[in-house]
Amino acid sequence: MTFSRMEAALEDAFVEWINTFEGKSGPIDTVVELSDGSVLSGVLIDIRNKRNSNGSATNGNSTWVVRFNTIKKMHKLITRYFDEVLGQDPDLLPSINLAGIAKDADLHELLLLCQLIIAIAVQSDNNRTYIEMIQSLSQKSQHALMLSIEEVMNHFNNEIDTMNPRNSQLSGTSGTTTTKSLHDMPYRYQVEFEKLNVEKKQFEVQHNQLLAEFDELRERFVSISLFFVDFF
Repeated sequence: MTFSRMEAALEDAFVEWINTFEGKSGPIDTVVELSDGSVLSGVLIDIRNKRNSNGSATNGNSTWVVRFNTIKKMHKLITRYFDEVLGQDPDLLPSINLAGIAKDADLHELLLLCQLIIAIAVQSDNNRTYIEMIQSLSQKSQHALMLSIEEVMNHFNNEIDTMNPRNSQLSGTSGTTTTKSLHDMPYRYQVEFEKLNVEKKQFEVQHNQLLAEFDELRERFVSISLFFVDFF
């Protein structure tokens, strides 16, 4: 699979975000280093408010079968969190090739797994902590992670938009839009989502102002250049 610019930006963002967590043996440099499941298990334990490891962590020297069992157990915890805690159907999420992660450290599959973890982090009881961790990152990483979270949430929103009979029965409406589906999310996530959305709009305004200033400076430069051409 071609390694796109989006995936490169997402990898850098996840590396930066995961390095904000304490308790690791050391910082990571690439997402591939997460393929044994040990660091991600620690992150998941932190999100689920469990101080002690549940025995799912491994080390980089373990066999791929051991790594597969670790990642499989972790993925099960993630899907259960979506279902039992957040009330979001994990069947709507994209499938992940767990064997590809364990055997080949497949970067694309690792990024999908990381996307699920950060999506539950910003919806957890301690979501404010994790959102502040995101806000402490570079603007590029913040943007990449916001798009990542939005992509995961769109899997649930799109199901509502297509008026799936099961979701229509739960929502009680047949014409629910993406905007309305936000109100079906946990309230804590609605608040933080709106906060991030406001900040995103502020950055867009600042960006447009900078573009306007740049255009003005460019016009002044052209005018001055023409003046000197006429003068000489």
